[in-house]
Amino acid sequence: MQAIMVDNELSAMVSAIANQLRMSQQAILKQAVEDYVKKINKHQALLAFAGLLQESEADELLQTIQQSRVNKNIEIDL
Repeated sequence: MQAIMVDNELSAMVSAIANQLRMSQQAILKQAVEDYVKKINKHQALLAFAGLLQESEADELLQTIQQSRVNKNIEIDL
């Protein structure tokens, strides 16, 4: 496997997270990559589904999603 060059800023961020979570830097990077792959796979699944819709259906679905995100009442117990 080929080594990856990491700049000082990224190295410092990974180190800080590793210290805070008491994990190795390698474990932090591995988890970050795995989470990114999951995110990409979810996005690709959504795009595959979107291809099945008619344009008007896709527009309606997008509008519903946007409205549900904006119109949520959030209660926070502090």
